[in-house]
Amino acid sequence: MKYLLGIALLFNTCIAFSQNLTGTWEGSASGAPIFRLIIIQIGDSCFGYSYDEGIGFCKANFAGHFNISSKKLKGKGLNFIEKTFGHSLALYNLNYSSKGNMEFLKGTVSAKTVGAKLLTFGLPFPATLYKTRNSVDTTAFMALKINAYNAPQAVETNNAKIINEDSILTVLHVDSGIIKKENRISKLVKTIYTNQDSVKLIIYDDGEIDGDIVTVFDNNKIVANKLLLTSKAVEINLAFNSSDSLHVIELVAENLGSIPPNTAYMLIVAGGQRYEVKASSDLTSNAKIIIQYKQ
Repeated sequence: MKYLLGIALLFNTCIAFSQNLTGTWEGSASGAPIFRLIIIQIGDSCFGYSYDEGIGFCKANFAGHFNISSKKLKGKGLNFIEKTFGHSLALYNLNYSSKGNMEFLKGTVSAKTVGAKLLTFGLPFPATLYKTRNSVDTTAFMALKINAYNAPQAVETNNAKIINEDSILTVLHVDSGIIKKENRISKLVKTIYTNQDSVKLIIYDDGEIDGDIVTVFDNNKIVANKLLLTSKAVEINLAFNSSDSLHVIELVAENLGSIPPNTAYMLIVAGGQRYEVKASSDLTSNAKIIIQYKQ
C-alpha cells in the first residue's frame, strides 16, 4: 500500500489543543484495511512513520506541513523502512476535524511516482483516520528529527552551565520566552535547601511523550530555550558562590503537548541528596522551584 505522509498542526496559543496532531492515528487509506500513522508535531511540521497491512505490509517515514487557517494536511512519502512487494510512496491531502472527543484526518491519497500513477490511472483514493491515543513510539528517523530540532550545545550564563554533551537543547527566540514568563503567574512547586556548592538538574518528560516544549529560566535568565521534552534526560549544572546563593528555576510552557497540561519531571541532585519534582505549567502559569544555599 502507499506510504502515508501526515502533516502536523502548528500548536499555537490561539488554537485549541485538540488540534495538536501528536499521537497515533488509525483507520483506512489507499485501500488498506489496517492503517496506522504516528506523528510527532513540532511547530507547523510533523514527522513520524506510517504502517499499513493488507496484501503484505509497508512501513515508511514521513514529514510534512499543516495550513493553520484551512486545517489542511499536505504531504508526501519520504522513504521505506521496510515493505513487501507492490507498495509505493504517495501524496496526501488530508483535512483535520473533530466531533466531541474524536479527532479525524480525512481526505485523499494519490500516487507519488510516475509508475504508480499509471497503475492507478492518476485517481486519488479516500482516506479516513481517527486519533486513537496521544502517545507515540519512535523510529531512527524520528530521533534524528528531534535531535535536529534540539541541537546539543553547551550554554554558559553568569549562573548556569549546561555541560551534558548528549543532552538535547536549543536556545532560540529568547525575547519571546521572556515575554511569556513575565505575562504569566509563577507558582511555587518546591523549595530546597542545600549546603553543597553546586547542584544538578535532570529534566525529562513526565509520563507519555506527547510533544511538551518548555523554556527553562534560572534567576530570570534562559538556560534552555524551547526544549522538547522526551525520555532522554537533559542535565543542567548550577553553581553557588558568594554572589549567587539562590537559584530560582522557572519552567515556562511553550505549548500544552497533546495531553495538557505541560508536565516535566525534574530530579535535583545535591551531593548525596536527591529531590524529585513534578512540575506542571500551562499557558497562564509557570512552575517555580527555589534552590537556596544554606550552611
